[in-house]
Formats: sequence, C-alpha cells, structure tokens
Amino acid sequence: MANILIGSSNVNRHYRSADYASFRKYEMVKCTQATGFKAFMDTIDISKKSILISVVENFVIDAVGADVVSPEALIDECIKEYLSTILKAALRLPGTKFGIVAPLMRPAVAWYNDKVQSITEFLEEGIRAMVSDKNVNNVSGIRCVTSTSQQFEQDQIHLTKSSAKVFLETTLDLAEAFFNAPLVDLSEPGELSDSAQIARLEERLERMEQMLRMQTDKNFANDLMFARVREEVDATTNKAKEDRVVINGLSSPNPLPADPKLKIEALKTIVANIFKSVIPDFEGRIVYLSQGKQVSTFLPMVEAKLDKTELAVAMRKAFAEKKKKNLLTPEQANLFMSNSVNLATRIRVDIMKAIARKISNKDEIAYVAGFTSRPTMHIRAAGAGTTTRPLKSFSFIDSVSRFGRMLVRADLETAYGRAGRSFNGQLRQNFVVLNEYDQDELLSVTPASTGPRAGTSGYRGGGGGAPRGSGPRAGSGRGKGTKRGGDHLENSSAKK
Repeated sequence: MANILIGSSNVNRHYRSADYASFRKYEMVKCTQATGFKAFMDTIDISKKSILISVVENFVIDAVGADVVSPEALIDECIKEYLSTILKAALRLPGTKFGIVAPLMRPAVAWYNDKVQSITEFLEEGIRAMVSDKNVNNVSGIRCVTSTSQQFEQDQIHLTKSSAKVFLETTLDLAEAFFNAPLVDLSEPGELSDSAQIARLEERLERMEQMLRMQTDKNFANDLMFARVREEVDATTNKAKEDRVVINGLSSPNPLPADPKLKIEALKTIVANIFKSVIPDFEGRIVYLSQGKQVSTFLPMVEAKLDKTELAVAMRKAFAEKKKKNLLTPEQANLFMSNSVNLATRIRVDIMKAIARKISNKDEIAYVAGFTSRPTMHIRAAGAGTTTRPLKSFSFIDSVSRFGRMLVRADLETAYGRAGRSFNGQLRQNFVVLNEYDQDELLSVTPASTGPRAGTSGYRGGGGGAPRGSGPRAGSGRGKGTKRGGDHLENSSAKK
C-alpha cells in the first residue's frame, strides 16, 4: 500500500480503513517511542507516496517525564529531533509527501496540558522553517481538532470513541487536501514573483519575531522560577533570625572603650537601657550582640539577639508604635529598630516600594509590609483607616509578575544602589526586574557621552531613566544608605 498512517494508541485503536472509505486507505503503523519512529522513517522507500504522522505527544511526554518543574529545554530538544528525522526522510524521498499532525491534549499529564499550545506553535515554526530554509515542498503541518472536540476516557489519555471519530475525520480530510495537491519545485529559479518573495521574507521575519518572543517569555519564566526559589530560601533564613533586633542611630555621651570585649559590654548596656525605656517591664535578655562596621568617630549599628523570639517581635512592634505616635524621648529621636533580614530581602523591599508608588492612585493605596521575614505588598482603599484589611496582597514574585512592566530604570535606582556588585551575573535570577546592563550604567564612573537613555528596566530588557554615573554613589559598589539601610550616625560626643 502506498499510504502509511503512523499513529499512537489513540489512532491505532480507532482507525479502520473501512470506516473511512471516503478517504484514501492507509497502512496503519503503531508507534509510541521516538527510537522506533526514527528506525521506521529511515527504512521508508520510494514506493510510499503519502505518510501521515500523528505521534508527537507521546515522544514529548516520554522525553520530559511526569514531574518536571521546567520542561522547556527538553521539549525543544525532543521536537527538534522529531522534525530532524522527518526532514531527513523528506530530503531522501522528494516524491513522497509527509503530513505532520499537531499534538493532541493529554489531561493526565498536567505540565503537558499547560504547554500543549506552545508545543504546537514550536512544531509549526519548525515545519515553516523546513519549507523556507531547506526548500522542502513535500512536508506540511496538519491542524488538530479544537480542544473542545477532544473528550477523553477516565484514564485522561485515550480519546472517547466519538471524539476519536471526529479527530480522525478532521485529520484525514485535511491530509487529503495536501496529498492531492501537486508538488511545486521551490528550488526552480525565477518561479517566485517579487510579491511572493516579499511574502516569504515577511513570513520569515514574523517567525523570527515569534521565536524571540517565545525565548523572552521562556527566560522570564525561568527567572521567576529561580527568584521564587531564592525568595523561599531567604524567607526561611530570615525566619530563623526573628529573635534579633537591629538598631541604627545609637549615640553615647561618652566614648566607647577601645577593647573589643569591653566595647560589646558597653553596647549591651546601652541597648538594654533603650529596651527598658521602650517597654519599662521588659524581661528579655540579650544573648549576644554584634557590631556593624567600625568607624572611629561613629557609633556602630548593632544587632542584638534576644532569648525569646516573641520578645524581639514585641520590642520592634512597641518601638514602631511609639515612633509613629511621637512618644520617643529626644535621645531616642534618631533611633531606628528593624528585624534582621539579608541584603536580598531588603532589595526586594526597595523594588516592591517602587511598584507601590507606581500603582497607587486616588482610589487605592499600595504599601509594603517590609519588616517581616517575607515582605508583602498590600493594596487598600484610599482614605480607609489603617486598621482596614487590605483589598489585595502580593508576594514579591506576584508583584513583579503583575506590575514589573510598569517600572523604568529611574524607579529602581535605590534597589540598584543597595545591590551594588553583590549579585553580579545573578540580578535577574534573584530580582527579575533588575539587569546587569542598567546596573553597569548606574554604577559606572565613566561620564556618559550620549546622555540619558529612555526605556524601561523591566524583564523585557530595556533600560533608561538616568545617565551614566547618575546612580547612588556611582562606582562605589554599594548605594548611598540611610538609617534604615544600616548606616551609622556620628557619636554624639563628636558632634559640634
């Protein structure tokens, strides 16, 4: 028989040539593995004139497996190998036509069902590339029935009898139109008119743009995945340090001892007195205390670990309430207390604050709850009391996924400044909306010769908003800090 139908179990169990007498008769070949498919395609001879292929979903699922977080690379490799096998046969047998059926759904495999649309698009792009790049005229894609027509049995793998009938009738009908059409020699010079050549060029350009968009979306999805994992790790690390209180803005009327041990004890006494002034009956005990960077005329920022987590939480909350109500003493006016979180978390807070400023309007106000192990952005109705529950809440990943496109580079200067060079080569993987190009622009000490650039600094890869060297402490490797960022104020005894 001159016609071959290569299909998976969905095709094999339902195709009988007698049931589809209005179409050409096919010799049925069941194929569920890529190795068997390749071997069979290598053995096809010139006697076979029509080859209809409906197997790709099996190959993709086998190549990726059941539980894969990011299957894109494996999918691409599988489809390229699948199309390469068909292209090899098509070039060897120019008189034989090959119809490639788009993939069916597979509800039993969750990741596959989520990716079936992109798999179909990638397959179609590959077929178009065969035609335009390799001058192959004997290969064509065959559209699959709509998803609404694909009904499955309880195993969520095999089509029901009625749905399989619709699938086969549609597939065979589309294949018939292709197989009955005459072959056109695409390599014949002068065959294409100017308008046809322009159309082909436009098609190739459109294909390249689509591939670029697909790759950009894929990169963004990967960045989101990496950033989500790193946020989880940082949140766990920060959670383990909730028993600590970070204090900035300390001052002392007397110089601190030069001896490191005596200096730590003196700082413990100062911090303990501050705790008592904030909560008079405070019973917490300082387990240990560490200093920030030492500067001769500055009193260092300190991090105090308390004996109980709940006492550290209570202290931070009490201090925040007193500061908000202006109940602190004049000696405490420059103090600031916060939780102990790592640098990456503080950068996420900077980014979320930039987003909050962008999306706030007359109806809704966005704000960031930054002093937690996992910072969150909330949105509440404008004018509502502070005790009103937020209308919506977003994690860092949710914030940048939904609103990251709104940011321009100028919005992110604080985040870039705080990041400095600490995340070289990993900015996108940690923060999604930051990138090395804008970082180099902001931290460069070389004056710009062309002035500021316009554009966005979101995950689409733009930049702009400020000229070279205009970022916080350009070239210093870290941004200009604030009391909240851990900078040290002068010892009060040194002030004049």
